[in-house]
This record gives sequence, C-alpha cells and structure tokens, in this order.
Amino acid sequence: MTVYTATIQTLSPLHIGDGVELRQDFDFVVKGNRTYRLDEDAILLSKETKLKLDKNRRYLPPGNQLDEADFEKNEYFRYVLRGAPRSGKTYASMKSFIKDSKDRPYIPGSSLKGALRTALAWTGWDEVKPKLDRAAVGNSKSWAGQPLERKLFGPDPNHDLLRALHVGDLSLPKRENGDEPTAGEGLLIVNAQVLTPKNAQSPIELETLPGDITFTGSITIDDTLFSDMAEKELHFRNRRHWLSELTARAQAHSQSRIEELLEWFEKADQAYAGVANFYRQLKDAQLGANQALLQLGWGSGWDGKTFGSHLQKDPALFERLIADFRMHKAGKDSPARKVGDAFPRSKRAAMTVKNKVAQAVAPFGWVLLELTEA
Repeated sequence: MTVYTATIQTLSPLHIGDGVELRQDFDFVVKGNRTYRLDEDAILLSKETKLKLDKNRRYLPPGNQLDEADFEKNEYFRYVLRGAPRSGKTYASMKSFIKDSKDRPYIPGSSLKGALRTALAWTGWDEVKPKLDRAAVGNSKSWAGQPLERKLFGPDPNHDLLRALHVGDLSLPKRENGDEPTAGEGLLIVNAQVLTPKNAQSPIELETLPGDITFTGSITIDDTLFSDMAEKELHFRNRRHWLSELTARAQAHSQSRIEELLEWFEKADQAYAGVANFYRQLKDAQLGANQALLQLGWGSGWDGKTFGSHLQKDPALFERLIADFRMHKAGKDSPARKVGDAFPRSKRAAMTVKNKVAQAVAPFGWVLLELTEA
C-alpha cells in the first residue's frame, strides 16, 4: 500500500450539498446578520403547551414559536452562521452543506475522487486515444460517455483502474488545544447567482465554507492490484503511472480549465472583474510537485465533471450531443445556438452588492490539494 496524507485548503467559497433544501422558519431563522439553524425537536418539545395557531387555524412553524429571550438558549439551535439569505419570506430556502452526525462540515472522499477521476480521464485521453463518435457517448443521459470511460479506465467496475485508489473523507482538524471542531464550524451564508456574459440571474443561497479552511484525510493506492498475479485478470498495470502522477495530472487539467475560465471572465461584464482577477492569481500560482489546484462541488460546471475540451474537438459532433441530450437551456427570447458557440454559456459565482450594484467576487469550489506520503 502507498498511503498519502491528503490536505485540502479552500481557496474560494466551497459548497458540497447534502441534497437538503432548508426552509425559512421551518429549518432556520434570521436575526440581525446571523442565520440560526433550528433544532426543531427541542423547540416543539419545549413549546408543546404554548403552541400557537395562526389565523388559518394552523400551527406556526418552529421559528415563529421563538421569542426574543429564546435566542439566548443554545439548546434551540444546532448552530449559528454568519450572513443571511436575501429573502426574508417564509418558505425562502437555502442549500445545506453536507455534515457529519455532529453537524460538522466535511469533504466526502467521493467528491475528491470524482474530481481526480475527471482529471485522470482528461490527461489520459491522448495516451489511450479512444475513438470519439456518437456511439461512444451512448444514449443514456445518466450514463453518457460510459464507453469512453471503459476505454480509459477498464471494461467494468471490477477491472477499473480506480479500484486501486481509495480516497477517505476529509475532516476539519482538531484545534491546537485538542478540542474537536464544533457544529457548523467554518460555515457561513453565501449569496450566489448564475452568470451569463452580460448579466446575473437566478439568485441562490448556500451554506458555504469560505477560503482558507483546511481539511485532512488520507488517500491510499493499493499496490497489490498491480502485481503480476493481479495483472493476469485486471490488465491495468500499464496505467499505474497515472496514480503515481496524481497531482501533476490534476494540475494539468486544472491549468487548462483555468486558462479557459480566465478568458471567459475577461471578456464578460465588468461586474465580474473580481472573478477574472481570482483566475489570474490561480494561473500564476507556483505549486510544489505534490500540490494541485482542483475544483470541487457545486459550481464546478459541466467542464469540471466531464471530458470537457476533448468532446469539443469535433464541433459538429458536439452540437449533435448538445441537441440529443438537450443541454442548451435558454429563454424563449434567446438567440438560437450556432455551431461553435461557447458551451456552457453560464457560470456560477458568489455575489456581493457594492454601491447598489451586484458584483461577482469569486467562483465556487477551488481548493489546493497537497499529498504527503506517509
């Protein structure tokens, strides 16, 4: 076994969702510029004899059962976050960050492994040279590109190269005094929007980790799967070097994407200048041999989760794929898509308001990965 300590430092807002939409007054309440995540059971048990009905003879949601003094009672809240959603209406929602059983955010190993798999596929493409045609992508939207993956990694899950790569969940480290991280530690509320080159749309609220938060975990390469005996069955020893070059390959993939993203934001609205500046810094970053930039989670976009630029080498085929899988989503008044138009046409970014104008300040999900052999 080859074992690495994996360290991830967030560089921009990071959101990895757990699939839960939190609702105002039912799951959280806002007071001042703080968002209080409710412990609904504790509130309802405590207020059982005082539950109030509204004018429609329905019980008020848990958040409306609280009075001013209750905000001093920690037992009513699972955790408290900086920031607040833009809407104050009941049923306003925000996306929840994935957490452990003690409400502490973590980075799932599956999220990191997925990003590494994408990078390995992208960098391994020119070595394997899979045939790219319509049949190679398939017809299932859920399993699109599976024939290409099989060419790159192996014919089925039992013979897949990444059987040898085990990525554990990454957790917040203990504090210097030995204390465990607390519920909701590091999280805050971030306002996001979908950006097209000329305007921002679709406001979204997220529980998010800011930049400069560190997580640690482990990555293991199972060397027994590259032995002479294993090779008789698995047939992927000729790609063992892909895993030895994990950070270099991840960085090569990210560097290509960073250059494309920088070009997009430099040509877009001036309100996105902060994001363009962020990508300039990433482009010029000097990294060690055991380090790589990666984009994880929500907001990483189509190109961060697919074969990306390789699929776009044949413009006619790519347009057919866009049509077949109905990937072009635009309003009824939007101009018709033409061969060679940029895809995707939108990005996601964290937003702020300056002088009453919404401005994009950072993309989502960029982290610095560092591997240290144990």
